[in-house]
Amino acid sequence: MTTVLLLHSALGLRPAVTRFADALRERGHDVVTPDYYSGNVFDDNCAGLSHRDDVGPAQLLARVRPIIDELPADTALAGFSLGAAFAQRLAADRPQAAAVVLMHSVAAPRRGSWSGQPVQVHRYAEDPFVDPADLQALGDAVRASGAGFEDFVTAGKGHLFTDTDLPDGDAAATAATIERVAQLLSR
Repeated sequence: MTTVLLLHSALGLRPAVTRFADALRERGHDVVTPDYYSGNVFDDNCAGLSHRDDVGPAQLLARVRPIIDELPADTALAGFSLGAAFAQRLAADRPQAAAVVLMHSVAAPRRGSWSGQPVQVHRYAEDPFVDPADLQALGDAVRASGAGFEDFVTAGKGHLFTDTDLPDGDAAATAATIERVAQLLSR
C-alpha cells in the first residue's frame, strides 16, 4: 500500500477526482484529496483559472503544505493540471516520495535537475498545458537522476481527459491511467 497525495485541477475538487481516488483506494492505496479551493468547483477552465489567479498559486500551494507535512515521507505525489504543477513542485522537497504522477500538465524541472523519484506523465497528444520542450527537459532530468520516466499519450486534442463529466473526458483513457498509476504505486 502506498499513501498518495492527489491534488485537484484548477476546476476544484470535482467528482472525477473523488472517483479517481476511490479507484486507487480499491486497489489498496491510501489516497488523500485535499480541497485547497475551499469548496469552489468550476465547469470550465476560464473560471477555474480565474479563481486560481484571484487566490494566488502561492497561497493555494501554502494550503497544501500543512497536509503533506502530516503524511509519510514516501507519499506519492499526484495531480491533475494545476495539481500536477503543485505535485511536481512539492517533489523538489520530497526526494523520498515513492513516485510523482503528472496528469495533464508538466513543467521543466527547477534548477534543471530531479530528486530521483520515478515519474509518470498522462496527457493528450495535443494539450495546451503541456509544452513539448518542458516535457523533454523533465524526462531528461528524471532519467539523469536514475529514475524511471514514463510518458503515456492519449490520441487526440484536449485537456482533462480524466474528468469524464467534461467535454474532453475519455473513460477508456481514464481507466488506462488508473491502471498505470496503480502499477507504478505497486512497484
